[in-house]
Amino acid sequence: MVVSDDETSDDAADGDAAPDDDAAPDDAASGNDTASGDATSGPASMSGPASGPAVPSGAAVASALRTAAPGPDDVVLVHDATRAFVPASVVAAVVDTVRDGAPAAVPVEPVADTVKVVDTDGVVHGTRDRSLLRHAQAPVAVRADTLGELLAAGGAPAGPADLLSRLGGRAHAVPGDPHGMRIRTPFDVAVVEALLSTENTP
Repeated sequence: MVVSDDETSDDAADGDAAPDDDAAPDDAASGNDTASGDATSGPASMSGPASGPAVPSGAAVASALRTAAPGPDDVVLVHDATRAFVPASVVAAVVDTVRDGAPAAVPVEPVADTVKVVDTDGVVHGTRDRSLLRHAQAPVAVRADTLGELLAAGGAPAGPADLLSRLGGRAHAVPGDPHGMRIRTPFDVAVVEALLSTENTP
């Protein structure tokens, strides 16, 4: 089952995960197939990120779950629709990690930039150890029974970032991919179009 969501926030899941983007309108879809099809498919040229009427994220996720009605051992994927070019291999990796026994799994990328700790006055006080920091991507794979526990405790998560926060350290990290970037600005569109143009050139 896949729940696709344009996240309203992209907060870090915990102290070791670094956020890489923020707001976008919400959308959801569901199905019974966890990882079939080509997750890298998409338009070769785009004028900009999609827009449309916003739907509250938690409501969209809850609606998709009610429609799909997954069994307790099923794997549910909660995705961010702005990450339209996640490779199929990454999707398969998070699903396989959950099927191998993890309650949840998320693709991550190492943080390459130097991260400074700054106070409210803009004074730099230190440097974070980036060896422990990761950019969290999507989709997040989670066992249906684990997701059910979260629903019972406080309603549906408002997208992948909220789901990671509420899992409380139960999500396992798997290697992500640069193609898993969020596409939300004209610059992001230009980067993806350049990647597609290069990769589609014989």
